[in-house]
Amino acid sequence: MFIQVHFASHTNTHTHIHTHVHTKLLFICHILCMQQIDLKADVSTALVTELSPKTDYSLTVYAIYPSLIGDSVTITSQTTPLPQPSNFRVIEEGLFSLRLGWTPPLGKLSGFKIFIPRSNRPGFTYEQLLPGTTSSHVIDSLEEDKKYTISIYAVYPQGPSEPVSIVGKTLKLVPVQQFLVQNATTDTVQARWVSVKGATGYRLTWASPDGHIENINLGDTFNFYMIQGLHPGSEYTVTINPIFGDIEGPVTSTKVKTLESSAVQTLKVSAVTTSAAVISWNSVPGATGYRLAWGPTPEFVGRDRPRQLALNGSTTEYHLKNVPHDTEYVLTLYVLFGSVVGPGISATFRTSPLGYVSNFKVTSYTSTSIDVEWSPIVGATEYKLSWNSDDSSPQSHYLDRSVLSHRIEHLNPQSTYIIIICAVYGNSEGPEISLSQLTAAVSDSEQIQAVRGLKVVDIGVNSFTLSWRKTPGASGYKISWIPFLGGDEKSHVVSAASTTFTIRNLQESSAYKIQVASMVANREGSPVLVTARTCEETFIHLNVIQIMDLPKVNGFAALNTTDSSTVLNWTRVAGVSGYLLSWRHISETLGPGFTSYKISDLLYGRTYIFTIRPLYGEVEGPISTVYQRICKTSLQCFDYISETSMNPGFTCYNMLTVDI
Repeated sequence: MFIQVHFASHTNTHTHIHTHVHTKLLFICHILCMQQIDLKADVSTALVTELSPKTDYSLTVYAIYPSLIGDSVTITSQTTPLPQPSNFRVIEEGLFSLRLGWTPPLGKLSGFKIFIPRSNRPGFTYEQLLPGTTSSHVIDSLEEDKKYTISIYAVYPQGPSEPVSIVGKTLKLVPVQQFLVQNATTDTVQARWVSVKGATGYRLTWASPDGHIENINLGDTFNFYMIQGLHPGSEYTVTINPIFGDIEGPVTSTKVKTLESSAVQTLKVSAVTTSAAVISWNSVPGATGYRLAWGPTPEFVGRDRPRQLALNGSTTEYHLKNVPHDTEYVLTLYVLFGSVVGPGISATFRTSPLGYVSNFKVTSYTSTSIDVEWSPIVGATEYKLSWNSDDSSPQSHYLDRSVLSHRIEHLNPQSTYIIIICAVYGNSEGPEISLSQLTAAVSDSEQIQAVRGLKVVDIGVNSFTLSWRKTPGASGYKISWIPFLGGDEKSHVVSAASTTFTIRNLQESSAYKIQVASMVANREGSPVLVTARTCEETFIHLNVIQIMDLPKVNGFAALNTTDSSTVLNWTRVAGVSGYLLSWRHISETLGPGFTSYKISDLLYGRTYIFTIRPLYGEVEGPISTVYQRICKTSLQCFDYISETSMNPGFTCYNMLTVDI
């Protein structure tokens, strides 16, 4: 230790100065020791070294002249204490030991002195000297679950520093807490526990009822172990105790019984339909869950893909849905015990084929209608009824699954109709079954209906084009025409399928009376009369342009499609009197102000054809068509095509739908 002394010197009046160091050791019974340093006359600072730490010193300075000693000045100062170790702490507690750590101070160290309690002599301690480079130390041979006060000194050449003390406590010899043995199978159990502080390992032991004992020593990082090789349906005593070096801690014990059987005994498939089945099985005690896997057998690969799902331990039944019809499946059910997969059990089943409609028959008929009925079929979502004759085009009608009868109307008398029905299963149609029926002849007392909706839709220089609506029960139509001012009457008979006819070879700019009558066999109904005048040559170009250039509906598209509805949108057409919107067997006439229309109650998965025509009074404009599949989300792609077969020179957009 040292003290720096500063003082003022007299200029050119003294030759040197004597500094008297007076040491006063108050803690050693005031014994005084004297030291003296001679300094030159030009020195005003002196460093006094090799002093004792934390000690009071009196320092006196004398001015020395050639012939005398001047007055003295005295001050008192204290040296600082020696630096102590810092961050003195217990790093690790053991059952019979404590590991200590500290940070060495700066300076020249001789070592460290640790005062270690002596457990066999209360109140006494023994000390241990450690090298100056040491920063940790283990005190062993202590007692379990006991507090100790431990002190450390830094030792310098001048002596020891002031002590630094801490209190540490050894660990208590405790048993394993929260010891669980669970997830038993026929030959395994899982043991889990909470780690014990300070334990260097664990001893796990299990004993069978016949006295056979096995054990295993596990490291301190273990808190889980699966015991294997057990006997089914046996009760075992499982114990565990922590190990602290060579000392074994208290034992914790529990009992567990393995399962008689860990497999499902009964796997049953019932309520099999074309697209679903019910899978059921017996509950397995101790199971935490089940894994059900299914897929087509090799013969039916490609009809469906393999699938699997996890079920909770309380489930004993699963409803398998949306599988293809007439497909054989293999099922496998596994039992889960935590992360362990137990044995599986398998079964096969085959979904039902799409069935025929049964008991399909005609219940009554007239000259213009046929009544049919049939029996319900399980799994059908609707029925498709179709009919046609030799002189008529095929027609179809979809009926809800609750409908089991239907009247087919507007037929021709004395005509043979082929009637076909099939069940529809979601997106698939079942096999067809058909029958034929001859409609009755028209009796004399039966009145023939008149033609409706007769109008002239095109006028030329030498021709008229007529259109009308189909008359129920008519076997044909007779068209007659005669000049308005008199002349020869001419006529022509067309089939029942016709709704238009063009009269040709007429005189230019001449008026005609035109009659159209419905016919049933050889009988004629009351004729409907219209009059028209052929054009002059100068007007023909205007009329053709008017007929051919009627505007079509643009921007016709299906938007906001859900699983049962869609919204049709289009661009308003100037000058129209309305719109004719059609899909399947339904038509709706809308006012000129409509530019969208929502259609509900559509069938999920079915593709619909929607058409729209602008109306100009009694004249229908060109058709626009959109195809839309009813599903929740779709990507819509548009192709630009020419519909020359419908209206030459007009175009429309064909919309294709791809499911996501």
